[in-house]
Parts: sequence; structure tokens; C-alpha cells
Amino acid sequence: MRTVTYEELPDVPWRNGLGTTREVHRDERWRLSIATITAPGPFSVFPGVDRTVVVARGQLVLTVEGRVHRLGPGDLLRFAGEAAVTAEPDGDVTAVNVMTTRPHEAQVRVGVPEQAVVAVDLSTLQSHVAVAAGDLARRAVVVEAVS
Repeated sequence: MRTVTYEELPDVPWRNGLGTTREVHRDERWRLSIATITAPGPFSVFPGVDRTVVVARGQLVLTVEGRVHRLGPGDLLRFAGEAAVTAEPDGDVTAVNVMTTRPHEAQVRVGVPEQAVVAVDLSTLQSHVAVAAGDLARRAVVVEAVS
């Protein structure tokens, strides 16, 4: 297992300038990043992409195509990258974001990793690559497979 510390990842502004992100992984099929949401506003639109967002810290209200979702630590929400999404953070919010380019699919869940491509510890935000059973006992965002 290889560990990537949150602090070593560069903090990059979002495409729309309303937040920042630290990229853990990116290839032609999928991307995993840890975002900081500090102000209300729209999410960037990503046509042809499926998104999964998991709140790590704070409280976040996401409105997706008019439907309101109230998310706290450990809550997961999936939506299409084309969807109209607005965010209302209660203070600063940290969220793990998995973006998969169609037709690829990512299996993402919240729990204790058994086998994972990548796991992001929800308490420390450290990322663990190639996680095997027993490597990480804490609750994490788990990317089990990407096809």
C-alpha cells in the first residue's frame, strides 16, 4: 500500500473559481480529488462524466436538478456531470469527489476497505493506493474498481 498525504497534494482552484481541489488520481477513465467548498454557488458542468461526492468534513446542501440533498460526514451522492448542481456549504466543507468518464464505471462506497484501488480516510484525508484487506481499519471513501 502506498500512502499519499493530503498536504503533499497541490491545492488547485476549481474551473469555476468557487472552490479548490487536491487531485489524488487522474487518468482517461476516472479522477479522484478532495475538494474544499467555501462559498455557495454552482458546480462546474462535466458532460459525459458521472460523479460521486462524499462529504468528509462539514455540512453541505447540494441541489441537483432542483432536488435538495442534505449531506454530512460520510454521506454519498451520485449524479450526472451534466446536471445543474448548486452547493450551499455550512462553513468550509471538505468532500471527496470521484468522476468517471462514460462509458467507464467506478464502484464507490463508504466503509472499511477490504480490497480497493484507492481509499481516502475520512478522518485524516490521507489517500491509500492499492489497499489490501486489513491495511486500513478506518472508515473511508473506497474506490473498489473502475471498469
